[in-house]
Order: sequence, then structure tokens, then C-alpha cells
Amino acid sequence: MARLSVAEAAERLAVGPQRIHQRIRDGSLPAERVGGRWIIDDKDLRRVADSHKPGRPLSARSAWALVAVASGDPSWLGDLAAPDRSRARSRLRALLGAAEDVDNEREVARMLSRALRNRAARRSFHASVPDLPDLRGDHRILRSGLSDPGSGLSAGDVVEGYLLKDDLDGVMHDYLLSEVDRDRANVVLHVFAPGARPRHLDERARKLLLAADLAEHGGPRELVRAVESLRDLAAGPGSAADR
Repeated sequence: MARLSVAEAAERLAVGPQRIHQRIRDGSLPAERVGGRWIIDDKDLRRVADSHKPGRPLSARSAWALVAVASGDPSWLGDLAAPDRSRARSRLRALLGAAEDVDNEREVARMLSRALRNRAARRSFHASVPDLPDLRGDHRILRSGLSDPGSGLSAGDVVEGYLLKDDLDGVMHDYLLSEVDRDRANVVLHVFAPGARPRHLDERARKLLLAADLAEHGGPRELVRAVESLRDLAAGPGSAADR
């Protein structure tokens, strides 16, 4: 794992060292104090760099419109205005086309981030290892990402899933979850944004969410599987973007 000094991180982002220190203070750039100096993980720096590439992230509403179109659920699609449905279809076609044509998984991950970053708030926690099986089976949590059997990367030492904002405090209390930096987390919860509660997440919708979840982890295996999940969605019965 590559580790960088503040000066090296500043050079990488083309900003001054004071901007790096500001990010460390406000928590937007994880860092570790070693021997009186801040040390930054290259993976965390890449996340910051990717999040500031050109292209404004879609709103939560537009992100979930994209998921609705991927699903093709008629009742869900019926809730979308015709212009929103048309825009979502165009965006999904572009995303699936990139997964087929682009050889760079990281570029596809950037597109996923712009399209789906605001689908939910990503929260990182630590739980006692003996509690993980019960947490994984909790009915309030919809397993996703590394905990989705479809990822092919399922790990017994991590729990990842979606849950409603109203359930977050209860889950934190029941399992004594403590919020930590993402690199120390063994629990990743995607908390549905207010008003973004999906009516139904079928297999097609979950393939799109799985791609977004895995891309956010940023590792090589996760990025490859994220792209494969998009390709699976594109190759499924009918064209998800044309439903």
C-alpha cells in the first residue's frame, strides 16, 4: 500500500500543502499521524482526486431514477415524469456502453460515482467480530456490495448493506457500532437518503447498485467486478436502458 506525505499529496492534487491540511482537519481526507508527520494512503488520495473530476454528481432523485430504469418495474417507472425517465434511460445507456467499450475500470468507476454517489450516504463502522453474522442477517439491512453473494467477493469479516435512515440509530445501538475511518471499518452501511426509499429492488436494480457499491471500494478486484456487473445488466433479458 503506497503512503504519501502532505507535500507529495499536494503535488498529486496540484494544490498547496495548506489545502491538504485543511482536508485532514475537516475529515474529507483520512490521514495517520506517524512520527509527528501526517501520512496519507494513496487509495484515499485517489478517491479525493476522482471525486473532483469534471462532472457534477446527480441528485439522489436522479440517481434513483437511474435505478428505476435499470429495474424496469412498471409501477416504479410510472412514478417518473416522462422527461426524467428519458434522461435516466440516456444516462443508463451511456453507463452500460462505457462498461462495454472502456478498457479502464477506473474511468467506469468515475462514471458510476457521478451517476450514483448520492443514492445513499455511505457510513463506515466497526463492530465486534462475533456480532457480524447476526448483523448480516438483520432484516433491516439489505445486503449489498461485498456482502452480496452476486459480487463473487463475499467476505465473512465484512458486512455491507442498505438500510433506511429511520433504522440507523437502532442498528447502531443493537450492535454497539462505532463510526470509524473507512480503512478500519468492517461494516459499511448505505443509508437511504430522505425520500429515496425504493419500492422494490429486483435483480436488475441490484446489479446496478452492486456495481456502484463495489466501485466505491476502489480496489482492483472490486473495480473489475463492478464493470462485470454492469456488463451482466446490459446482457440480461432485453435492454435495461430501453425498458
